[in-house]
Amino acid sequence: MGDGHERRDDFTTAADGTPVATYTWLPEGTPRALVQIAHGAAEHARRYDRFARFLNRHGYAVVASDHRGHGATARHTGGYGAVGDAGWPAIVTDLKEIGDRVRAELPGGTPFVFLGHSMGSQLARDYAQEYGEGGGLAGMILSGTFRSLPGSEAASDIRRLEGEIEKGGRDAPSRYVAELFGSFNDPFPHRTGYEWLSRDAAEVDVYAADEGCGFDFGAGLALDWVRAIRRINDPARLARIPRDLPVHLAVGEQDPCNQRMTLVYELLEDFRYVGLREVTWRGYADARHEILNETNREEVQADLLAWLDKHV
Repeated sequence: MGDGHERRDDFTTAADGTPVATYTWLPEGTPRALVQIAHGAAEHARRYDRFARFLNRHGYAVVASDHRGHGATARHTGGYGAVGDAGWPAIVTDLKEIGDRVRAELPGGTPFVFLGHSMGSQLARDYAQEYGEGGGLAGMILSGTFRSLPGSEAASDIRRLEGEIEKGGRDAPSRYVAELFGSFNDPFPHRTGYEWLSRDAAEVDVYAADEGCGFDFGAGLALDWVRAIRRINDPARLARIPRDLPVHLAVGEQDPCNQRMTLVYELLEDFRYVGLREVTWRGYADARHEILNETNREEVQADLLAWLDKHV
């Protein structure tokens, strides 16, 4: 499986036959644990290469994959933002199958931690609700997270997306997500339109130049996301997360996705309400959305490593 210095890129064949681009990074020797990463909306898993290599140097194996409609998987699902009829539930199932496949190749008993960023943090919560009980999950890290997607709470949003699907099909490009994100840059000096992601201008420029970032979602995937947020926040679903699962939230205090931390505090309240026994969090002053690509990323990496070391 490699020596930890190279990333293994391949495809995992999903249950419905869809090839899902999968990336595996392995450390020297026996891994301390496996960290599975779920990336955010309109980006791809290769953007986590630097963090994965950091974890490798400290003895952790890492696996990440491009969600349907994203990265190298998109060419098999209809292009960027397109997911066909499968949508969100199939992405959660893909994550389970990919994690299980890598875990089967590692020594028995290797601890397993899930890290989700932004939309990926909501996929992680869905995963924990669906597979957390008896699934061998040792911990969950939610980066750039928020309880619900700001501006997506109105019933009219669902009606709008249903109308777009009726008119053009699930994979018809929709401006819905782009319009939600559009206001996120308002508090910051405008240069590329993506300043809300990070204070690091070089990182913002890499994102802006990447054709695999910042694309429109199909109306179907946008609707899936809006509905998934309502589902994962349902108290009955929340109660399915194992009470003893350690959860850590790591966010930028200036991340417009969490609305001045309001949507982080609401999520923490949800977790306390259902009785999770170990929930920790850290807000980084002045940091924006992508804390792993922020100017203080070394501090963030060190904090996440310390959390992992404590829990595996």
